[in-house]
Amino acid sequence: MKIAPCLLAIAVLVPTSATLSSFAFGQTDTMSTVLQKLTARIQKLENSCGDDIKKFCSGVTPGGGHVLYCLEAYEDKISPKCAFELDEAELDLQEIGDGLKEAFHLCQGDIAKLCGDTQPGGGRISACLASKRASVSQSCVEAIEKMQVK
Repeated sequence: MKIAPCLLAIAVLVPTSATLSSFAFGQTDTMSTVLQKLTARIQKLENSCGDDIKKFCSGVTPGGGHVLYCLEAYEDKISPKCAFELDEAELDLQEIGDGLKEAFHLCQGDIAKLCGDTQPGGGRISACLASKRASVSQSCVEAIEKMQVK
């Protein structure tokens, strides 16, 4: 189980991809979908692993993936229900992370070409890409739409 590194990677990628997903032509649905999936997955983990967290990780300071690292350290002792949910979470997070990376990779050229002079932050790149929608590559559009379907 390598879920903690996945969560940390997602934490880094989600803010980066917020620019891309919110650009999805006025559709903030992509980021909303990703955040809903992450929230639901975390809730499932809390429900399935609550007793194990109390038993093995009660002294661990939450945040930064510490509780997940703790659960991984006790993976041979946690309940089957918790172990299953950790494995499922890892698969889901990997899929989400892969989608975010793909969208970033496929849209990077559009950002550079169409909005290279735009200062990042505050939704300015999103607004730039949205204003140049007709020029955005089909691969970028498809990568963003693909994230919404998953």
